[in-house]
Amino acid sequence: MAVGFAAWETARRASKSVLDGANARLGEHPPTTLVLATVVGCYLLGKALRRLDVLASRKGYRYLFFDVVTKLPLIKQIKEREKRKVLVELRKTFRKQDDPDEPSIRSLPNEGLPARETLQRAISRKRTDVSWGYGESKCSGTVYMDGKRHEMLVADVYQSFVHANPLHGEVWPSVVKMENEIVAMTASILGADKLSEDRDVCGSMTSGGSESILCAVKASRDYMEQQKGILWPEMIIAESAHAAFWKAAEYFRIKLHVLKVNEDYLLDANTVRKYLNSNTVLVVASAPSFPHGVVDDVVKIAGMAKSKGICCHVDCCLGGFCLPFVKELGYPVPPFDFSVDGVTSMSTDTHKFGFAPKGTSVVLYSSPDIRMHQWTSVVDWTGGLYISPSMAGSRPGALIAACWASLLHLGKDGYMEATRKIMVGADKLKEGVRNIDGLRIVGDPVMGCIAVMSNEVNIYAVGDMLKEHGWHVNVLQKPPAFHFCITAANAEGIESLLHDLKVAVETVHKDPGLASEGTAPIYGMASAVPDRGAVEDILAAAQDMMSRLPALNHTT
Repeated sequence: MAVGFAAWETARRASKSVLDGANARLGEHPPTTLVLATVVGCYLLGKALRRLDVLASRKGYRYLFFDVVTKLPLIKQIKEREKRKVLVELRKTFRKQDDPDEPSIRSLPNEGLPARETLQRAISRKRTDVSWGYGESKCSGTVYMDGKRHEMLVADVYQSFVHANPLHGEVWPSVVKMENEIVAMTASILGADKLSEDRDVCGSMTSGGSESILCAVKASRDYMEQQKGILWPEMIIAESAHAAFWKAAEYFRIKLHVLKVNEDYLLDANTVRKYLNSNTVLVVASAPSFPHGVVDDVVKIAGMAKSKGICCHVDCCLGGFCLPFVKELGYPVPPFDFSVDGVTSMSTDTHKFGFAPKGTSVVLYSSPDIRMHQWTSVVDWTGGLYISPSMAGSRPGALIAACWASLLHLGKDGYMEATRKIMVGADKLKEGVRNIDGLRIVGDPVMGCIAVMSNEVNIYAVGDMLKEHGWHVNVLQKPPAFHFCITAANAEGIESLLHDLKVAVETVHKDPGLASEGTAPIYGMASAVPDRGAVEDILAAAQDMMSRLPALNHTT
């Protein structure tokens, strides 16, 4: 005990000596300088910690750790070597998609081509596209519209409004009215008629689901700043939420809390509660989630958000023009729309199950007070007073008109019939998957988006085998899986899909080596590698390849 006391006394004297020396040196400076230095130091430290916290929320502390480690010379060399190997395989894949008989155009021609030749060239470019036909599509999702007559109607309307631009509403008031009618028609099937009189569902059109999500996040962030003075916004999403929410967090400087889904692949309201705080501006639920086709518990999540005075967005991009009719057909569908108290915004794509041409979506709000924060107005521009309702300035009025025509032409009866066909296909696919040894369905899908996984065979290799048979599925991770989204264009081919799926499973089961070919090893690597930055680098390199014309010399 005496020894311990002596050690403590020695340490005390040493610390006192250090403190006395520091005080002596600090005493040489004026008090104002010390106060100012302390304030500046605390500010810089706080800013650095805040920056670290924001980066960690977007990427994770594991990402930041590997980002530092992989900058070490030896580790960096190994990482670059492995990255080059993967990129070589990706280049081979992209070359297969290039048409050697159709040389790339690398400069503007001196003389324009005749109209007939231009059209012929455009049509010839389709040789490398995946072939599909109405009722015969082998693509998961992708092609939603069904029927040549509907396509021709939409094309004719598009052509009639090819010059229209709602930015110039005084010139084309017709498309301005069409947009408002599309918003009203969409709101009418998503619970707007069940709201109290003090809630007025409104919205606008966008170019797609991602822009609808971006607009909703931006409007919610700014609305919450106005209401609560939140300057360091935070958003809560599930790991199954659409990738556009990550993009929104990156664009709008929002701290992102990404929560794991429960055993049913749903966002758990109790987990959400743990992350709510005074800076939360938005909680997100999916109806359904893109990966697994399951509907989150919107009632509990939205109710919890409302009790805290927080916005709640329901991403219904995939299900907006399907789930209401699935419910009317008698299938169980959890409450998910504006009929749920606490839902403040929704996103839904008309260019999916709305059967409108690509490039149209709708974002809805429970109140104009929130929607007004989506607008961008510039009052001091020398070009005049300017206001824009979405990310874009000029917008294609032809797409708005074509979307309007699609909704009017089909009506509720048309959507009911299309949904009936989809659900018959979904029931058939689910039953068929359950009857194939080694496969199981992920979660409890509510509509026609069905994810398949396996604990017995490499599911990515199975997906590659399906591609050999002409099928195009969506590959998933966490857990390894793929999904097939049934549409009116592919619903009649489910028996053929099940036949090919069974053959693919049997083939991979007999030859496990197939897991080292095709995209299977790439997705297998992406799922297993803890360094998500390395995966991100490969994705960026792949996107760069797709965003360039093929090299004149095809050397690796």
